[in-house]
Amino acid sequence: MKQIFLLILLVCCLSCSFDKELKLPEIQHSKIVDILDVSPAYVFYNTNEKDSVELNKQNLISTTNWLVNVDKRLSLRQAIPVLIELQNKKRDASHKKEGVKNYFTAFNPEHKSLCFIEFTNVNYHLKTNAEDYIKDLEEQPEVLNIDKNGVQFKSKNYTIDAFVKHLKSTSDERHKFVLNLDNQLTVQDYMHIKDLLLTISDGSVLINTNEFIFQS
Repeated sequence: MKQIFLLILLVCCLSCSFDKELKLPEIQHSKIVDILDVSPAYVFYNTNEKDSVELNKQNLISTTNWLVNVDKRLSLRQAIPVLIELQNKKRDASHKKEGVKNYFTAFNPEHKSLCFIEFTNVNYHLKTNAEDYIKDLEEQPEVLNIDKNGVQFKSKNYTIDAFVKHLKSTSDERHKFVLNLDNQLTVQDYMHIKDLLLTISDGSVLINTNEFIFQS
């Protein structure tokens, strides 16, 4: 019932203007499928002005879980500044409630249902270099450089699917990673990456909550 309500809410919002669309990213692995006490935000794709981004955050309440619906066609260059704005709005809110979180909304085409990926504690960096960041850490993580060509890891190139498969095949090794993402990746690319990394549930991989966006 909760998912039906959210789908209706999304359709109603999308019908408000013919030049704005919102197509949710598609993912397959997230196990988060039901969230209570929510308020939504929408980051639209403009069919007339492909480089513009429009945020609708009128219904956000700081004491609720936030469901952030971002069009999958937007690039990270377009979407990340909006996500930073939303994260700061939640953190700086005068009225806060312990335990409320932020989630991306996605669609699972196999089950034909909504699912969610949490990003409450993620800190996005647009101007800081990932290599400079890790220099100040006592235990330096490995930087994963990810662009349209895939993942660069230990002088090898992988698709994200092949890379996650490789990590699972070497689960006896322990890795700490910082994501360094090309700003030309789409939101769909990003959600696919996050969704696949979440499938590594044996504790062999830890992803730093600081994520870096670089300009290609």
